[in-house]
Amino acid sequence: MGSLSPYPPQKSLPMDDLHDLLRCHSTPGDEDEVARYLLNGWEKAGWRTFSHGRHAISARRPDSAGSGPTVLVCAHMDSPGYSVEQINQDELVLVRLGGTRLGEHPAAGVLKVNGKHHRVALHPLDDDGDRCRTVPVKGVRHGDRACFLADPAVADGRFLSSPFLDNRSGCWALLQLARTLGEKQGLNVVLGATTCEEIGGFGAPVLARAVRPDAVVCLDATYEDEAQSVRLGGGPVLTLSDASVILGCEPRDRFLAFCKKHSLPVQTEVYNYSGTDARAFPHAGLSGPAYALLLPTRGNHTPTETAHVDDLGTWLDVLRALLDPAARHGLWDLSFAP
Repeated sequence: MGSLSPYPPQKSLPMDDLHDLLRCHSTPGDEDEVARYLLNGWEKAGWRTFSHGRHAISARRPDSAGSGPTVLVCAHMDSPGYSVEQINQDELVLVRLGGTRLGEHPAAGVLKVNGKHHRVALHPLDDDGDRCRTVPVKGVRHGDRACFLADPAVADGRFLSSPFLDNRSGCWALLQLARTLGEKQGLNVVLGATTCEEIGGFGAPVLARAVRPDAVVCLDATYEDEAQSVRLGGGPVLTLSDASVILGCEPRDRFLAFCKKHSLPVQTEVYNYSGTDARAFPHAGLSGPAYALLLPTRGNHTPTETAHVDDLGTWLDVLRALLDPAARHGLWDLSFAP
């Protein structure tokens, strides 16, 4: 049994920010609405903000340039969507951006034209789901974007259902950290958000080079998996291996022992397809560890993604504990021992 955690759980989660973020229109390469929301929230929380072209944004406390390690906590701002490919007299044909899954039936959508949101119905057009169609909208142009319509709802006080939990939930966590983290003596915390994770992965390498962190915690969403006992309500998921990261047994054991000591539930997963922004940091030549700590979801990339509210709270609890400079978990300075 672990000792009682010195990091008390969140009594009530501020969900308004998450609902606002879920309603943002943020397809790959068109992340302006989420970026503005984060930058405004970070500034109001007293953090200094930075824009790295149109590839990434970041924030740090004005007085955070200490001698300790720089730990970056990052999420991605985009979600899969569609781009207008053909403009015909009686319909628009759109091609998907990223791995969105419309399914066999029409779904409520939002087409963004000249900065305005227009509600439309998205109809599947081919068997592989690569294209959909909708009605024309006045002023529409080649390359305008559409996405699912978000109408967040919580069932039984536990299950949050909405498109774009991947990865507006991670962006929401970055806002909550900005508002709740105290001054971290001996630890320089940077919050970051990237573009185009769902297609191209262009944002994370820019963020990696701009911040050059000593360690990274990458926030994203992952899949409920009965075979691996990854379930909604079981806590955030530490990825041990996927197509972007591989975590050795020593850092795995150190991470899980720390969470057990503080009674913080964490699940683990292993697979070899898909991945997160975490791959960008070793590819940029950074020697520090990159941890993928993800929110378990059901129906990823569909109009009805679902997550457990308790997992959102536990996610924040684990992050607050990891970022405590007094934690002494040794997770930021892993290297080969002589």
